[in-house]
Amino acid sequence: MPFPPLVRNEALVKSHRRCCVCHEFGGRSVNVHHIIQEADGGPNTIENAICLCLRCHAEAGHFNSRHPMGTKYSPTELRAHRDQWWQHCLDHPDEPFQPSLDVHYEKPIMLRSATLHKYRLIATYTNQFKEAQTSWKIQMFIPIFVPANSMGFERNEKIIDGIVYNTFEYESNRKIYPGDSVDIIPSLDTLFIEYQFNTEVFWSLHEKPHVVFWHFFTSDAKPIDGEKPLAELNDF
Repeated sequence: MPFPPLVRNEALVKSHRRCCVCHEFGGRSVNVHHIIQEADGGPNTIENAICLCLRCHAEAGHFNSRHPMGTKYSPTELRAHRDQWWQHCLDHPDEPFQPSLDVHYEKPIMLRSATLHKYRLIATYTNQFKEAQTSWKIQMFIPIFVPANSMGFERNEKIIDGIVYNTFEYESNRKIYPGDSVDIIPSLDTLFIEYQFNTEVFWSLHEKPHVVFWHFFTSDAKPIDGEKPLAELNDF
């Protein structure tokens, strides 16, 4: 069973919706994780709850003891991370955390065959400041070997460190008020970025890891630069 809503909300608020391990802002993608799993007798209480981003949640929950590569997160370590981060959030309730953009993907919108999946890239910005962001611009960079197209975005090509990228750019004067979350890259019929994963793309990532990266600018805050492995933007 999941945590009761009151326990879940308390954990999210105590953590400022950030991962207690890596401190990355999770937005809608944050998980409230059982430190001791229910199957092992862990209760659905705040003492057994920790907020984790998708990456840390996967690493905490899917360690294979039969093939022990790396170091497993122990319950003791998770509690220490959590308590340390909760104390930091308590001591800095108004801290203007480094803003972040939550970049993820929408499940395949079309499955043409077992060897071709299509996805739409989603980017969500949450205004954590006390002032409204009065305008913004997004630049998204996808390696050109990944088939991609868009609607409503200005599209170009750019070579960076010897790699050719498709660049997608969009800007808006739409305000983002404090506390609001806005899909900067939505999945609409008139505004989207769509990309494909096929067998060639899949094996290319095995030969060399590649990333999608971005620059996000707002009128009243520092630019946000980030990246995400392409391997995390598909379920091919």
